[in-house]
Amino acid sequence: MIEVNTRIGGDWIGWAVWRATGLSLPRIAADLAVGWAPDLTPARQQAVAIKVLYAPASGTLAERAIVGGFTEAAGWVHGPAWLMEEGDEVLLPPAGDLDSARIGLFATHADTLELAVARRTVTANHIAVAVTDSGRE
Repeated sequence: MIEVNTRIGGDWIGWAVWRATGLSLPRIAADLAVGWAPDLTPARQQAVAIKVLYAPASGTLAERAIVGGFTEAAGWVHGPAWLMEEGDEVLLPPAGDLDSARIGLFATHADTLELAVARRTVTANHIAVAVTDSGRE
């Protein structure tokens, strides 16, 4: 269980459920909202591994990039979705919070969880995130 709310989970939760099972959380929610029984039959059985990207330290984001062509060549990477631009200030806790610390995120998918996690590691090794010192103590 990820969340118990009166809304669909945020970030890429809906995409992850769809990619892993073929089930559309918005479609299921819409069916329930109008009193229809949703079809909960999975159309596939896959696994998804999501990674949130954080900078190694607080500072000014100097670089955030993925090796050119890697995503397209791999075929099993979703993203990355960049949440900050180069030049933005990155503040890790305790000075910052979730919004000031996350650089971006990406996901990988595969037939098994083990392979999805291995692909996440491979993808992370093709991503560069760097900060320059902002003079903060």
